Amino acid sequence: MRNFLFSLLILLSAPLIILAQDSSTDRASELENQIKELEKKLAEVRDREKTLSSQISYMDNQIKLTTLKISEKETKIKTLEIEIASLSAQIERLESSLTSLSEILVKKVIPETYKRGDIKIFYLLFSSTRFADFLSRAKYIRAVQAYEKRLMYQTQEQKDKLSNLKEDREKKKSEAEALKKNLEGQKVILAQQKRDKEVLLEVTRNDEKRYQEMLEAARAERQAFLSILAGGGVVVKLRDIKEGEVVGAMIEGRSPCSTGTHLHFEVQKDQQPVNPVDYLKPISLSYDYNTDNIPEFLSPKGSWNWPVAEPVIVEQVFGMSYWARVLKYYGGAPHTGVDLNSKTSNLVRGVQDGTLYRGSISCGGGSLQFARVDQKDGIQTYYLHIL
Repeated sequence: MRNFLFSLLILLSAPLIILAQDSSTDRASELENQIKELEKKLAEVRDREKTLSSQISYMDNQIKLTTLKISEKETKIKTLEIEIASLSAQIERLESSLTSLSEILVKKVIPETYKRGDIKIFYLLFSSTRFADFLSRAKYIRAVQAYEKRLMYQTQEQKDKLSNLKEDREKKKSEAEALKKNLEGQKVILAQQKRDKEVLLEVTRNDEKRYQEMLEAARAERQAFLSILAGGGVVVKLRDIKEGEVVGAMIEGRSPCSTGTHLHFEVQKDQQPVNPVDYLKPISLSYDYNTDNIPEFLSPKGSWNWPVAEPVIVEQVFGMSYWARVLKYYGGAPHTGVDLNSKTSNLVRGVQDGTLYRGSISCGGGSLQFARVDQKDGIQTYYLHIL
């Protein structure tokens, strides 16, 4: 009767669990298909001609894709939680069944077997008044022994099943935890993607012409600088300078390959760009953008003085900055320097002793002006958009 009720409980609960699991599985499969379609669509438009409208459309699809991925993770987590609950219920029932089996073995079967286990066949034969009585006693002992073996087998079988269920539950719990961590990461990405779109609209003022000008200037500047490194342009050696000497002044307003006043400061070591903040000394900095929307900061840890006067304004960081990463200013390449400005002066100063060169190169329909200092430490520093 006990086994019958146990089986009935499993049979009654199974359809509900299966229905919930099937529903979640179908939803997960549907989301997976939508994700694949959207990823394909994004891949198709990624390399198309850049316009403000296409960039906004691309961002909208990125946001939609991340939202779908979040829904997919939430659905998988829900499915796992249903499975974990189902396994927990099965484990609870098995533990209850094992308790009952153990009680029967300890309280009834084993004592009875112990009492009768040392009775010899010949003793049963001579103590029985009739042969039929002897057969009955012998049959009883064999039945008790067989019942004990069956219960012990069932107990071991239940223990093995219980162990497997617990192991399966732990695996699903670990999987659910990993999905939850991934889900939190996806939510952070989604929040950043939404901020990226807001910044794009703010920076470009939602104006196609301004967007194209900014894009063209940034890409032309990168190409011009690559040409400078390759020996292009007109470069003239001027003199040896000391740290802190003026090497030029930032051009006010727009200039070739620049949409506004700023210094592009770049450090080259062994003919490779390195992060200037590794050399510049720690100072208080402000930013020309909303750091809540673009959480990009400089963490200087060197000893050099800065090339512009304090308080220093940071307009763009080194590496895959927002402009490099989102707006693709440099064709997918990183920003190879830092863009700086000052609240008090437009003068630009050499950061270390060295030999000063001045140069110019064709850029954006005009002439990009720059300075280079070959420093005593073997490093070259570049100062772009200066007079």
